[in-house]
Amino acid sequence: MKKLKLATCIMVLACFAIFLFSNAFVKAQWIYSGSAPSNLNLDLDITVFQWEGSEGLPNDVAGENHRELIDTILDGVVTDKNGNKIEIGLNNSDSYISEEINNRSTNWLFSSKTLGSMDYWERNDIADYFNLDTTGLTFLIYFPEGVADTYYLYTTSVDLGESSPSVPIGQDIYPIYQTILQKNEKGQWVATETKVGYADSAYYSNPVTGSWLVKYPSFDPATWDEGDLGNSFGDAVIVNAGETVTTYLTLPTDSRYYKFTAKSNKNTAISTDNTYAKFNVYDSNGKLLDVNGQGTSAITFKPTNNGVYYIEVSGDTSITFKITQ
Repeated sequence: MKKLKLATCIMVLACFAIFLFSNAFVKAQWIYSGSAPSNLNLDLDITVFQWEGSEGLPNDVAGENHRELIDTILDGVVTDKNGNKIEIGLNNSDSYISEEINNRSTNWLFSSKTLGSMDYWERNDIADYFNLDTTGLTFLIYFPEGVADTYYLYTTSVDLGESSPSVPIGQDIYPIYQTILQKNEKGQWVATETKVGYADSAYYSNPVTGSWLVKYPSFDPATWDEGDLGNSFGDAVIVNAGETVTTYLTLPTDSRYYKFTAKSNKNTAISTDNTYAKFNVYDSNGKLLDVNGQGTSAITFKPTNNGVYYIEVSGDTSITFKITQ
């Protein structure tokens, strides 16, 4: 009996060791087909390392894999059409992203504390950091003056808008994930902590044109604060018609509240592919409208022009829905 127990323990330990070894590395490859000047294959060798809070990063919705975008910004490698491998991450001091941050930090005439994917003038270079798993995301790197070994990387799936902001300037944008990037004892950039929070809607400031010549919606990283929004009518998350929104909940029984202002009195529909999703719609006084529904059947209600409504979403831990007017 003792021999049998010993053999069982050895087998369990062997299986565990094989599992760790087989999952020690992940290799991903893709071809980016966006606005980059040429097609690039991206080879990303990632050591699977869970930093504090990384388990809370969304990755189960198409185009919204925050972890993959963070890994790319740290250690991304692209293969050009000639077969040459190019390290595009922060851990290559000669990469575009490293040199751009250095230039913006040290150039007294055209200084800046941010580099974001909404930067119109840098979009071709920044396109290299996205693939089909991350095209639904936006990122902003914040490098405050006087801090050389810590960057703050912000990622969000919120539609910030094109020429005009989807969230009014100065109002809260949620959710925005803050990931702290720091140099370790070997001088390599690593992610150390991720938290979810919100920040003020603002126009992106390019170091040459500022935000007065070319206006692109963004947010102010200096205003970012940790915490959840959408827990009640009082802190409801702003949404607009035409947007596709993903809400993440800890439990299916939890709720997230959204604030919607109708731009006309046309019928407004709330639709989803999630069969477990539940929606309730309330007027500006918090009165429940008789249009609550569940699942993939679109919920329709007729608003008043400029009327304010609240949408309660529940039923699953990840729900993607769209508002159409």
